[in-house]
Amino acid sequence: MKVYKLGELFALPLQSGIRAQNLALQETISLIEQIGLEEGEEKAIKTFRFKAERTIETREIDATGEPRTQFNVEPFEVSIPLLAMISLPSMQLQEMNVEFGVEVVEPKTEPIKSNTIPSAVLGSSLATSLSRFTTLVESNSTTMKVNMKIVREVPEGMARVGDILTDLISGQPLEKPKPEEPPTTGIPIEQIPGLDAENAEKLKKSGIETVQAFISATETEEGIQRLAKILGVEELLVRQLRERALTILSTET
Repeated sequence: MKVYKLGELFALPLQSGIRAQNLALQETISLIEQIGLEEGEEKAIKTFRFKAERTIETREIDATGEPRTQFNVEPFEVSIPLLAMISLPSMQLQEMNVEFGVEVVEPKTEPIKSNTIPSAVLGSSLATSLSRFTTLVESNSTTMKVNMKIVREVPEGMARVGDILTDLISGQPLEKPKPEEPPTTGIPIEQIPGLDAENAEKLKKSGIETVQAFISATETEEGIQRLAKILGVEELLVRQLRERALTILSTET
């Protein structure tokens, strides 16, 4: 049977545990890449998305001063990382118990060296003693029974990754498509003779874009007065523009 230094022999179970943990982590990383990450250099996280609806309660004061509650149903989209939805196989070494026998074949001692501890109190080390594994049933003055318990702690980095995945679970309202504005029908307001471009723009800003809309807006005295204020002109000019607009409309029909 091969002979080892005593320190190296004790390290063999630890090295085997580290090696097993390394292989298990490689399998876990490979699974994460296959299931949870998109292909490509950026390795974006794969997400599971679905749409739903939720009821939004809004409260407002109406024209009479009374409070009013409305319930509106809005579309809603939820985005969840796939890695946060599935349970990855537990392929990590949590605890390892090792029991073996050691026979010291050739005891060797060497002084423990230290720059801080006085040499008078320093002891000796048997780590370089030659030894070999032996069965537990053998018992003599050079045989030892060794029990090792190796316990794994969760790295802080992995705990942080779990927190980040939780934070990535999000939901956001869907943007409602803007209703298409109906095409403007009628004779453009610029067709009224005597209406300059500046006043035509003022009328458009007030919602009057066609000759028909101008005629409707000037059917009453109040309407004529209102447009005179908007344009900054005399009411007489507004009446003249109305007459011209009526002439254009009759010509078109």
